[in-house]
Amino acid sequence: MWNFTKHVCIRMEERGFSKGDVLQVLNGEVPVIIYTNPQDELVDLYFGQVMDKFLMIPVNRKTKAIITIRPMRKKEKEIYLSEVQNG
Repeated sequence: MWNFTKHVCIRMEERGFSKGDVLQVLNGEVPVIIYTNPQDELVDLYFGQVMDKFLMIPVNRKTKAIITIRPMRKKEKEIYLSEVQNG
């Protein structure tokens, strides 16, 4: 279902994320917040936490192509934790 591009596989390895980490977030197996990218309405931004890893994963909504993967920034992490705690 999800399209792991070569770029994403390289970024996962560089940043210490596994395919399992990514799938837990994208499949909603952990608390996830999804925003539409304000710069591209075809891209959804998935924010999720797997163990002690905080991930941000932009995905093309139509093709299910994962664009990249990176750790959440400090402010994103604060917002994510606040949202998850408040339901």
